[in-house]
Amino acid sequence: MSLSLQAEILSILIGIMRKSERNLLASIDAQIYDEALELLNKIDNDVVADLLVHIITVSTSLTVSVNELKLLLHYLKTENRIWKKHSVKLLNIFKSLPYRHGPDEFFNFSGRNGSGIVLPPINIWLYQNSFTITTWFRIDPVANCVIEKEKPFLYWFCTSKGHGYTAHFVSNCLVISYSKLKEKTFQHCIQFEFKPREVFISIINLNKRF
Repeated sequence: MSLSLQAEILSILIGIMRKSERNLLASIDAQIYDEALELLNKIDNDVVADLLVHIITVSTSLTVSVNELKLLLHYLKTENRIWKKHSVKLLNIFKSLPYRHGPDEFFNFSGRNGSGIVLPPINIWLYQNSFTITTWFRIDPVANCVIEKEKPFLYWFCTSKGHGYTAHFVSNCLVISYSKLKEKTFQHCIQFEFKPREVFISIINLNKRF
């Protein structure tokens, strides 16, 4: 593979990672950080090396695990007083580590099965006839080709038969649904555009049990 093609592929990968936190977390799950460090020691070209260092920097911009930090420090360790390739470039990563944009702690809900905060059955622990849940949330942008397929739920308060209250997003619009036994399902679309990467607060109050 030519150096120009390698550089083009890495540049596209960086663009995908920077597009959204969801993409960034997916790349972390795919262990791109580990692969980039491993490739860095085999690359002689400075342009490709700079792009690999950029990938590592972007990977650590959201979160960095103890294991990833250990890998980075191990790479910077000399062997027979000789630095590994491009070690000096990696030192710049430590300059960017203290800077974070966004919350220190967060949940990432990918939309897969089991991706959410699950409460025990309400009739077991709820002592009052009403309750309120407040949360901060933000929506990451998605590719246009899958925008209609995705249906992320903000909350789902339903019985075992599926009756209750739900709120989900269709594109950037919030749809609130209510269903009750022997009644038609009611849906209401909130006339507000929830823009990607902006933080919103949600307050949900249910004044009686299902």
